[in-house]
Amino acid sequence: MASHHRPLFLPIVILLAMPVVVFYPALKWPPLGKLFRVAPRASTTNSAVKIWANKRSGLYYCPDSKLYGKLTPGAYMSQGEALQGGYQPAAKETCR
Repeated sequence: MASHHRPLFLPIVILLAMPVVVFYPALKWPPLGKLFRVAPRASTTNSAVKIWANKRSGLYYCPDSKLYGKLTPGAYMSQGEALQGGYQPAAKETCR
């Protein structure tokens, strides 16, 4: 009789990845947006616009966003500072 063994690959990957996912905010690593930097799509950027940057996700929100100032941990800063710090626009376009 042949015995069927479940592959251990998926449970091992989950066990190895779980601590990184759970403890990522406490590790003081750079925002994910800085690790996976993608250039914003908008052709003109108003670097003086005051945005809300979410430190955990590495995304920033424009003043007209529903999540502006609400996600924690976060900070207000200029759009120019956010882009230089590696934050990415949550809406995939820079604020105007």
